[in-house]
Amino acid sequence: MVVVPGITTPAAVIAFAAERLAGAGRDVYVLDMRGRGLSERAPYGQHRSGDYAQDVLALIEHVQLERPILVGHSLGARVVASARAAVPGCAAAVVAIDPPVSGPGRRPYPMTLAQFVDGLHEAYAGRAEEDSRKHYPNWSEEQIQARGKWLSSCDEVAVVESYAWFHLEAFQPAWAQVDAPALLVYGTESPVVTDADVQELQRVNPRAAVAAVPRSGHMVPWDNLDDLVQQLNDFLAGADLEVAK
Repeated sequence: MVVVPGITTPAAVIAFAAERLAGAGRDVYVLDMRGRGLSERAPYGQHRSGDYAQDVLALIEHVQLERPILVGHSLGARVVASARAAVPGCAAAVVAIDPPVSGPGRRPYPMTLAQFVDGLHEAYAGRAEEDSRKHYPNWSEEQIQARGKWLSSCDEVAVVESYAWFHLEAFQPAWAQVDAPALLVYGTESPVVTDADVQELQRVNPRAAVAAVPRSGHMVPWDNLDDLVQQLNDFLAGADLEVAK
């Protein structure tokens, strides 16, 4: 399994969820996307979903993974869909968790660019842990400390350009090309993926299954990891991974 995190989530920040997914006997790889964590920075203009998808495909090739399950959260959900759309045989299944559905002519992403940039500047000044406690009061101490340690590793250029592409390109065309087995997961309280968005994505790709995670906003793995893992495991148990194209 390859896990691709969100726009300001280095791999170490979502390691707690990866450990739970690995508990089912899987080998789980979590990607530090370009410009985050321990990965290299990329030049200007190289932060579209398709650019990140090429990194996912390069990881699969380099580690010699045989059609892994791709799991992405937020920006990562766009990325894994783009990777599967570009190379259908690269993965046995795709799980897209609360993907941003903003795009040309659509409502904007509910968190502003200024909020992202202000958070980064707080991190660069050494105040990420304090800021995280304020914005994520329900997170565990371990989760707060991980974000406090790693948020400053996020490159501002990568974040700003990725945010811009939330609005300059749509998720729906890539999702329409994703073959089954595929699963769309959304938080029932998420402002990013609403009930109307779910209905649209079901029309766009009727081959994909849908799962709602209760008591969860956009940060699904942090808000309700137990139900998320259960939904994912149930989907994979019923999916015909051997014949996926």
